[in-house]
Amino acid sequence: MRNAWKLSRNLLIATFLLFCGQAHAQKLVYAVCQAETPASLRARYPYGAIVATPAEKAAMLRSCRKTEIYSVSMIDGKRALLLSDEGMNLEITPAGTTLGAGKAYTVVRESGTTSNPGVYSQPTALYEITLDGSNRTRRLFEMRPYETPPLLNRQAEKAVFGGFLDGKYMVLVYDVSTWNLIHSWDLRKLTEKHCPVCTPTFYGWLADGNRLFFSVSIDGDDNDEEAEKRSVPGTYIAADDGTDLGAIPTDAGQLAQPGYTRWSDYIGGEPPFLIGQMPDGDYLFLDHAVQTEQIPKRPISPDSFLVITAPDFKSKKQIALQLSNIEFPFYLSSSGKYLAYVEDRQTPNYRSGRHLWGLDLESGAKKELLATPPPPPGLPTSPEPNEVFTLLGWLDSK
Repeated sequence: MRNAWKLSRNLLIATFLLFCGQAHAQKLVYAVCQAETPASLRARYPYGAIVATPAEKAAMLRSCRKTEIYSVSMIDGKRALLLSDEGMNLEITPAGTTLGAGKAYTVVRESGTTSNPGVYSQPTALYEITLDGSNRTRRLFEMRPYETPPLLNRQAEKAVFGGFLDGKYMVLVYDVSTWNLIHSWDLRKLTEKHCPVCTPTFYGWLADGNRLFFSVSIDGDDNDEEAEKRSVPGTYIAADDGTDLGAIPTDAGQLAQPGYTRWSDYIGGEPPFLIGQMPDGDYLFLDHAVQTEQIPKRPISPDSFLVITAPDFKSKKQIALQLSNIEFPFYLSSSGKYLAYVEDRQTPNYRSGRHLWGLDLESGAKKELLATPPPPPGLPTSPEPNEVFTLLGWLDSK
């Protein structure tokens, strides 16, 4: 069960390439959750569940008082409300949402049933939500335990799910037009061949919409020395039916910057992370390095770099991110022009504020689109809920 939880956690982190539409993606989509503190919940319901109505009891069980989904323009920074689940008999999970053709496919907890009002159903369900401000939703099907939210390909024609199901690490591919299952296969067949002591950490669709990539890392808990010797961490490619199509070269996306030493070369480790593939076939990698003159000194803080390569993996461009603490995942726009990510910036008194950035991959210019201040020191005693934003992906701006 521990390994099942670990895989589920890693695959949830892995849901990071949210593709949509065909061209000119310029609007970034994010969710804001008003998370209750104990004090804010008491302030809202001073008498607790004793005198609460069924609707209020259901509201008291929510993880977020309300979740709102917004878009923000990369051009002028203007923000628009796309959806709010306030007053609805469902609760949107602000994580793992996948965007396609102006819609979001997200995990939802349902409540307010006639037979048992005020109780949220388990397991959760997958919903299609129209992002035009109408709050229109459509229930698709029930999610299974340890199953991740779907990840659509760039064409919004296929969706892939992952998870620990029936004792296996399964990959499930659906046709989006009908939501019929078209492929189902065990991911361990791929990892056992190439890296038997590895755990999947990232995955995504390649640009053609028919191939998937899986990044795998060595699981430090494994004590099988023989298996570890023949394990090669990195990124592997498979057709959506599970056919093994080989590996991304381990030296692809490596930083070559004067005055810098790659972090993996210094400490030993794994190849650069593949973030995704552009529509023209170029690849986008993340690599880390330290200034060579800092190596004898402590502490050493590696810097983050983006590396763009041609389809043959020859380096074309390197971009320094120059940020202190970048969170995974990254979000590549469908046009391949923009990249979005979140920075967790720590204040001198060790509190963290989150900052949403959009980066133009052509010019290298970046823009701060949203920032949340560090939570107040007395957060658990605050009568106001704590606002937390989650980056969801891109919408087309045609």
